[in-house]
Amino acid sequence: MSQAQDPFAWVAEARRTLAEEFGPRAERALDRWPLAVDEVTLGGVACQRLLPKEEAPRATLLYFFGGGHMSGAPEYDLPITAPLCVQAQLQIIAPRYALAPERPFPAALVQAEAVWEAMCETLDTPPLLAGESAGGNLALGLVTSLLAQGKSGPARLALLSPWCDMTPDGIAASAGIDDPSLSPDQIAPCAQAYLQGHDPADPRASPGAGALAGHWPRTHMTTGSRDVLRPGVLAMAEKLRAAGAQVRVTDTPGMWHVFEVYDELPEAGVSLAQIAAFLRP
Repeated sequence: MSQAQDPFAWVAEARRTLAEEFGPRAERALDRWPLAVDEVTLGGVACQRLLPKEEAPRATLLYFFGGGHMSGAPEYDLPITAPLCVQAQLQIIAPRYALAPERPFPAALVQAEAVWEAMCETLDTPPLLAGESAGGNLALGLVTSLLAQGKSGPARLALLSPWCDMTPDGIAASAGIDDPSLSPDQIAPCAQAYLQGHDPADPRASPGAGALAGHWPRTHMTTGSRDVLRPGVLAMAEKLRAAGAQVRVTDTPGMWHVFEVYDELPEAGVSLAQIAAFLRP
């Protein structure tokens, strides 16, 4: 089948590229941080679980990996989740949620809610919540959905370069940004693969585009001056503040999209230590 016949033929190459770039960083994270890794199933969804080896976990974090909603896996985010697990003394649950284009919106969100409900049934208090890029979008969509149903969300929410707005205006806001890790031209195809005809203004897909309901959790957001999604992050922070939420944004000069995953950067370690301090019970 040709590219013209299959509009998502590019996805396979994007997945290979991600694996080649971030697989070695995942291995380094496992060597560096004292933690145990296994697999659990929650709400019918396979999940990676991280536990600190040296101290008992003090809380549980539900974490969604990034990858444009069409690639990624919990392993590739170990440079982020491993230090958070150890530094904040957290049990971390990272679902292997559905990816587009094979399983478009709202499949991942349905799974996210199933995992959330299963965790809430077994924990004394709701889990903390975090995610990066598309995983940040999924975390925002989950909170949006929970609050719209009158349910409680997490006490704290950490978002690393979250994708807040999939509408045409939201995507256009990234034009011209020189991000070495993610081109503005790559955003619209990812949105198309994920939404596949669904309304991009659906608040579960674009929380930054609509009204916010309910009591939002304390939120820590990170971005950088070269982050292709920075305009949406800053706009989302202002929207949350206007809704009465306590929001902190760290905007690191010179840094790009989800720079925290690049373990060779000193700025990554600084940001992750700040996030760990925010999440630590």
